Amino acid sequence: MSDISKAHFTATDLIDRMTTEFGYSSYAAQQVATDLEFADSRIKQAFWQWWTTGEVDTSLDIQGYTVDRLLAEKRAATPVAAFDTLSLLVKDPRTALRSLKWQERKPRFRSVPGS
Repeated sequence: MSDISKAHFTATDLIDRMTTEFGYSSYAAQQVATDLEFADSRIKQAFWQWWTTGEVDTSLDIQGYTVDRLLAEKRAATPVAAFDTLSLLVKDPRTALRSLKWQERKPRFRSVPGS
């Protein structure tokens, strides 16, 4: 499975690392890993490249969003979540874009209010 040019993986291949390294619950890891297993081939390939090498394909752009942009704008907490968001942008762009736009309007506090 180390051949980067072939992104052949199953959800089971990802779950352990997602829970130990990225802090996903078992349930969430199963859900996200399954989404990624059945993602669009471009996303699956870029995800596998990152998963095996740590290198993000900066040319992968879905609806104006990239992994780096999602992480920089705090719209995804981890690279795994960023790839999952890109996958949703392909599968259900209307829902994904609505969620991303909502996050733009959501207030962000530098500290806890009232503290």
